[in-house]
Amino acid sequence: MSPAEAASLLGVHPDASIADIQQAFQRQARLTHPDLLTEADDAERHAAGLRFAQLREAQTILVQQHPVLPVAFEYPMRRPRKSMGGFGGTILAFLILAAVVVFAVTSMDAYRMGQVQNLRGGVVTEQPIWP
Repeated sequence: MSPAEAASLLGVHPDASIADIQQAFQRQARLTHPDLLTEADDAERHAAGLRFAQLREAQTILVQQHPVLPVAFEYPMRRPRKSMGGFGGTILAFLILAAVVVFAVTSMDAYRMGQVQNLRGGVVTEQPIWP
């Protein structure tokens, strides 16, 4: 199939843009696709399938005439993260972790001691969790 025949089959100019070719193909495909012909018999569906194959071939021929330009993607510059590298960062992380552990253990121990003293007998008094 020549490009001129393909263009006449789709109803576009031989020098049409890719967008025009796609639009013309979709318009013709809605009319001839065999799955959309619900009330047709097998012979009509077969003829529609052959017509759809011709439309697909015409679309392929016309689209292949247009050169494909490579696109270069430019990614934005990313600054590398500054880590707390070295010995000082390690010590700082360790001190923060130690402070969190000491706080958690102290608060849990204060709560537990308040409960144990109340279990020994005597008058139950409210004791503050944080002295």
